[in-house]
Parts: sequence; structure tokens; C-alpha cells
Amino acid sequence: MEFEPHPQATAALDEFKKLNDVLENALKQKGTGSFSARDQTETVEVVINGDMVVTQLHIEDGLLRLGAETVQDRINEALIMAQADATASIDAMAGATFEAMAGMINSMQKIIGE
Repeated sequence: MEFEPHPQATAALDEFKKLNDVLENALKQKGTGSFSARDQTETVEVVINGDMVVTQLHIEDGLLRLGAETVQDRINEALIMAQADATASIDAMAGATFEAMAGMINSMQKIIGE
């Protein structure tokens, strides 16, 4: 005797697989994202990843002669701008992920309700 899965169970499992794919994709995008910004004078560039960790820092030659406080201010300025870009991108990705998940959950509710 061969077992035939229930059509609703099969459809619900398909939706769960899609949901899993959406979540995995969102995590992958966040983990591989890279965001860079420069200060207004374009003497400092900061690169951060999706986890807001600095991965690169470039300081133009000669800038250190202006003093530690000036360099610190310019690094912070570039870092704040990179963080703002990353936050906006991550927020947009989270919104898209939420919308996709809501659609799949709605679909699952319809399947189960049949």
C-alpha cells in the first residue's frame, strides 16, 4: 500500500519551504552587505558590513598631521553616514521580508482553512 500525502499538508509544507528560503535569503543579504561612506572633506572612508562592524578604514596621507581630534571627528562622521546607509538598507530588506512572510502566512491560512 502506497501512502499519498494529504494535499493540504503538501501545500502547507511548500509554503513553509518558501518561508524558510525567504528568511535564509534575508540573513545572507544582511551578512554579505557592505556599506561605505566618506566624510565631507573626503579624507576618510569607512566601510562597514551588515552587522555594523568596521571592515575597512582609509585615512588620506597627511591627515594625521591635523591632530587626533580632527581625525577622530572625520572618522566618526564617515562612520555615522555608513551606519545610516546600512540601517536604511537593512530596514528596507526587513520590510520586504516581512511582506513576503505575511503573504506566505496568509496563503498557509487559506490552505489550512480549506
